[in-house]
Amino acid sequence: MVILHGFEHIREEEIPELMSRAELYRHRKTGAELLSLINQDENKVFGIGFRTVPQDSTGAPHILEHAVLAGSE
Repeated sequence: MVILHGFEHIREEEIPELMSRAELYRHRKTGAELLSLINQDENKVFGIGFRTVPQDSTGAPHILEHAVLAGSE
């Protein structure tokens, strides 16, 4: 079992259509999942998803998302 920065390696799989290898990790304390796609592409991207329900429909979480990530490269 491989543990890296608190993440346990769960599984890996080749994805020929994407010319990539997918590796799935799970954080031992929080249960957060991390999916890494490894390939030769020089372009990099990331995404974060939170399983939280907003308390109202004001859109505050969405506004905060744009404020935090505005101008990031």
